[in-house]
Amino acid sequence: MRFSERKLTERNTIKIKQRKEVNIGVVIFLFVLVYLTVNVYVPLSKTEISIYEVPVGKIYSKDTFKGLIVRDEVICRAKSSGYVNFYFREGDRVSRNESIYSIGTDASVYTRLASDKTGIKLSSDEISEMKDHINKTYAKATAFSDYEAAGDDIMKYYRRTIDKKVMLKLNEAVRITGRDVGFEIVRSECSGIISYHIDGYSNVNTSNFNTAMFKDEQVAESVYTTDKIDEGAVVCKVITSDDWNIIVELSDQMYTELAGQKNLSFTIDSGRKLTAPVSFMKCGDTYFAVLSLDRYVSEYTSERFVSISFDTEENEGLKIPVSSLVYKDFYRIPSAYFIKAPGEEDTDKRGLIIERHDPDSGEKQYAFLETDIFLEDQGFNYIGADHIGSGEYITTPDRNESTVLYMFTVKLEGVYNINNGYAVFKRIERIENGDEYVLVKKNTSSGLSAYDHIALKGQNATEGALIY
Repeated sequence: MRFSERKLTERNTIKIKQRKEVNIGVVIFLFVLVYLTVNVYVPLSKTEISIYEVPVGKIYSKDTFKGLIVRDEVICRAKSSGYVNFYFREGDRVSRNESIYSIGTDASVYTRLASDKTGIKLSSDEISEMKDHINKTYAKATAFSDYEAAGDDIMKYYRRTIDKKVMLKLNEAVRITGRDVGFEIVRSECSGIISYHIDGYSNVNTSNFNTAMFKDEQVAESVYTTDKIDEGAVVCKVITSDDWNIIVELSDQMYTELAGQKNLSFTIDSGRKLTAPVSFMKCGDTYFAVLSLDRYVSEYTSERFVSISFDTEENEGLKIPVSSLVYKDFYRIPSAYFIKAPGEEDTDKRGLIIERHDPDSGEKQYAFLETDIFLEDQGFNYIGADHIGSGEYITTPDRNESTVLYMFTVKLEGVYNINNGYAVFKRIERIENGDEYVLVKKNTSSGLSAYDHIALKGQNATEGALIY
């Protein structure tokens, strides 16, 4: 009985494999390791790219052209030798027969007035004007050399203010004594604006200028001095009219763009923006624009040549940062070299016939290479240069003409589009160039559309690179 019981027991017994215990710590460690790998390696494998959203915009022309200021000017010359005392500042207005300076053989007018116990005193208004001039002068200074020049300008301003006060005292002395106390008082023969900057263009006008004046530019020199001058020397000039002109030398392209307009908006020396009537003329082979103004002449009394930029607005397009621009190699291949994939006549897939030589027999062998056509333009197809080596030969379908691929190598300008999270080259067609941006056509073949996302710095991206 015991035997049978043992046999039965063994016959009905099921052996169960012992299950191994799971180490939860190892599982957590492996999970953390995988997590760290994904979150550290993947970001490191991606290129850090700043994104720029392409807007529709316009770029104003930044080309500058040389302008020659012409105006009605009368030159004043000394009638005798001596030391000059000026009584008006650059740009001040004077009336006809008004005392504008005095000249005498004595260098120290201040010594002659030393006996005047009242001295030279400035009024509260004159002090206020001087403070305002000092503040404005130093506000324009940006470099150390500017501060030095500003100091000189302020001293000249102070001297002119004092000279004007001296003039009043001299006039009073002449009135009381009836003598000129050794000085000749010179009065203006006409009304206008005083300037002490003299050049060789005072007699130039819109009728007698020539192109050589724009090439051999004469720099205006200041005649304001405390040194002794000779008889006949230029003392100052008087600008007799508020009407003045700027004659601007134009390029042929700018003339074509501006011709026919009656008024132009422009900027002088990257500062003041003005709009003025314009006329056009041709001198030799060069076109000129003549801008007619009737204001602000007093602000340009020391200027003869200025830089003019016209506010010409170009066609609307896509505004692209210059930093985004890149070049990529392509093959520009005549479309006659392309055939449809053999045996797939209903497909749009096309490619090239590659010609090679068998290394053993030397016989020609032909193979079909399907290609992605980047652009079709005027009988040519563009394919990426990374599709096939530049040393390969391709042949026409009739096998009558073979050419090595590097003969078709060109560079296309474009940007890297990253709309889908990876970099894709898109070509551009420029409309206008700017210093920081270029304007390009929108919705061109294999090009960009408004609000596309592109790499701000094109050199940091590569074709197919994962961005995000």
